[in-house]
This record gives sequence, C-alpha cells and structure tokens, in this order.
Amino acid sequence: MRFPRNRTQYLVLLGALPWLSIVHAQSTAEGTSPDNEQILPGATGFDGQDGGSHWGLGAGIGARGLPYKGFGTRVSPAPYAFYDSRWISFVGTTFDFKAWQGDGFTFSLRSKFSLFDGYSHSDAAIFHGMADRNGALWYGPHVGWHYGPFSVSSEYLFSSRGQKGELSFERGFNVGRWRVVPHVGFQYMNRKYVDYYYGVRPSEATLTRPVYDGKSTVNATAGVSATWRLDARQSIRGDVGITKFGSGITDSPLVGKKTAPSVMLGYVYRFK
Repeated sequence: MRFPRNRTQYLVLLGALPWLSIVHAQSTAEGTSPDNEQILPGATGFDGQDGGSHWGLGAGIGARGLPYKGFGTRVSPAPYAFYDSRWISFVGTTFDFKAWQGDGFTFSLRSKFSLFDGYSHSDAAIFHGMADRNGALWYGPHVGWHYGPFSVSSEYLFSSRGQKGELSFERGFNVGRWRVVPHVGFQYMNRKYVDYYYGVRPSEATLTRPVYDGKSTVNATAGVSATWRLDARQSIRGDVGITKFGSGITDSPLVGKKTAPSVMLGYVYRFK
C-alpha cells in the first residue's frame, strides 16, 4: 500500500485550497434517486439543466493497482468539494465549463490533474536508477450523453506528458434507496504518454531493464458502482473495477501485470 509522494499530490489530498479542486482526475458517473433527484456527483457533477445550482462536501478514499513490477496498491484519501450550475461544475479536482447543453447532450471543456499517474524512484526496486515520473494537468473536450438509464461519456485530453482519451458506457438500476450502475470503457494513451510513464530511457537502461520506447495503446475497463441514499442530503457510494492493460504497456520491462483492480468509497453531503 503506497501513498502519493509528489508534493502537488499532497496538496490535492489536503484540500486546503478550494481552487485545487479544479484539477483532479477521477472519472465517475453520477447517481440518481428513484425520483430522479441527483444525489451524488461524478465527473460531470449534477445535471444543472434546471437552471439552479448544487453544491456540497465529501470525503473519499480510492485504491488502485498499478501494473509495475513490485509495486503495491496506490491509496489516495481525499476531502473534496463539488459544485454544479448551468455553466460550470467541479467535483474533487475535475473542472468542467459547459459550453453547450441540449437533448441529453453536454459538451464541456475539461481540466483535471492526473493524481494516480507517475512514480518515485523509491517506490519499487524496478525504478532504482530512474528519474521520477510526475502527474500533469490535463485539458480538453468532454462530451456526455444521457438517455433514460443509459449514459455515454467521452473525453480527449492533452498535456505536456502526451494525449489520452476515454470512452465509457453505463446503465443504471434503482433498487429502493440503492442506485447500481455497471460500466465498461476504453482508455487510449498515445505514444508520448506511454513512453513517459512506461518507457525506459537509454540513460536508465540496465541488463535487466532494457531500453523501451513506448507505443500507443488501448486499455479496457469494467466495473460496477453502488450509491446508497441515507436521506435527502447524504449518500454513500462505492465503486469496484478492473483494468486490462494494452500491449503498449504490458510490453514494457517495468510492467509485470496485465490487469489491476481499483476500489473507491466516498461520502457526500449535499447542502443544496
């Protein structure tokens, strides 16, 4: 079990400055109660199309397995705030400016911080003698579409580390106070991204860690989330999932796993 060591990541976790909540990467889908009142924000926050605004506070903890050899589970506890209105929303540290909405579609300009990406040379033996790899601020377009219980979400983001995109599908079910949402998705990483986080530079190569130039790849994900509505203002949500890594990642000499799990648990109090 490992906690983030990057200084920027610690600031994000502390949640001491409200503006830090505009740059976090946690893509999750929103939960709704049986009467369609949204009770838990996700990557796009609440709907906001009623012309009003919604805000609240929460706290959560996420654990994610990474594919690196000898690397344990990365755990990130974090307090966070969320806000959603007609034009903007943020949750945790993901920020969206809603440029256009209509007929179930939302087109947003998104920015977020890649909290889980990267490693320190001291995180595992395989990294000894390598330069640290750090997270980044990402930005780009996001499109969401909702049709009844079905939702589709896509984004394509840019940073100094490269480019990455994501396409996800989900279908929600209401069971009393519970909202259960199975989801599947695909994650694209371009060559520059894979080379930075999974590549081995000539200056870092050893007999057991040869040079590796990254190549673009696609990961597949699947999971299920469950939201329990305690009352009109409080809810608890959990999510479990698994990622199958593409060959651009698994071919790296740094990598020893083809799949990795993820788990998240959070509490949200909605003031409005």
